[in-house]
Amino acid sequence: MEDDAAVDKETRLQPKLVKKECREELLHPNFCDNLYSLPEDLKVDWLSYLHAENLARIADAKEFSKLFSTESTTQFIFTVCIRLRLPQEVKYSAALIFETFMAEHVEELYALVYKTNYSERKKYYEWERVETTVSRHITLRILSAIQVASKLHNYHESLSRKAVQMCLKSIGYAYTEDTVMLSELRLLTSLDWNLHYRCTPLVYAETLLKMLVTRWNRKLNTSDYWQYVLLVLDCVFLFWNDVYKRMLSNVLRVPAETIHRHQYCRVEADWVLLSAGVIATAASCSEGMEVADKVIVQLEKICGTPLTDITDMCVAIMESILDREKKNCLSESVSSDELIVFISDL
Repeated sequence: MEDDAAVDKETRLQPKLVKKECREELLHPNFCDNLYSLPEDLKVDWLSYLHAENLARIADAKEFSKLFSTESTTQFIFTVCIRLRLPQEVKYSAALIFETFMAEHVEELYALVYKTNYSERKKYYEWERVETTVSRHITLRILSAIQVASKLHNYHESLSRKAVQMCLKSIGYAYTEDTVMLSELRLLTSLDWNLHYRCTPLVYAETLLKMLVTRWNRKLNTSDYWQYVLLVLDCVFLFWNDVYKRMLSNVLRVPAETIHRHQYCRVEADWVLLSAGVIATAASCSEGMEVADKVIVQLEKICGTPLTDITDMCVAIMESILDREKKNCLSESVSSDELIVFISDL
């Protein structure tokens, strides 16, 4: 009887499991499906649009960017998005929105303090007070950025004010729904309601990978490639400055410590280069360097980025990830050695 009950329960759950699996499959792009794919001429138009957007971003690149998107901040954004089961694109969009908002927000506050008739000493204390207030609201601003990013991706399945409030409450912040709404409005107002992040680096990578699949006469394991693209892009966002410093260090033959932001601010704004490098790294992880070299040749034909530049980006990404992995292994080794010594002393 117990066996029959277990089978009956499993049968009842099966449709739900199948439905969940189907939903998860739909969340990922199917690069081999041409039924709903753009015609070739429209793909070219779409790539041209991305190139135009990319050139505009490079022209507007500023030296003082990525000041607030530290590794810990980016990791927190990614963790929240994963816990809330948000689509992959949302976390990248949220990280970009948060960085832009914080830069604008802090600049506005600094201008307000600077323009007062206070003495220099009082301005200094006033700015310290402002810094404290801004720091206290960082978590709220991050959740607002994630909320806006979720609305850009899919408004009908976006985060509600209640969901954001409950999320903040779960990590120890007692904000009201009205406060959450005001924070969202403050973010949008600071950005002048002008969000340029509908196309994230992930969109560029997805476009190039789709065109690689359709134009290259070679069967690719697109599922593996896509999973590696997501993993590699996560690493690039986390180790952003290190990746670009390594790239310029390899190109200029100078130590990475001597490279400053003004030297690579325009390079980091080139998302076509970034996405090509990410796909090349994904190919290397999936099928080895020999295949990756062939992929780089195809990517050069598709996006027009020089082969050497894509290779340099790929090498920098791999070096950064491997070096971080080596440091993690070393720290674990040191910890275990210290534990052995401690036990021996006992």
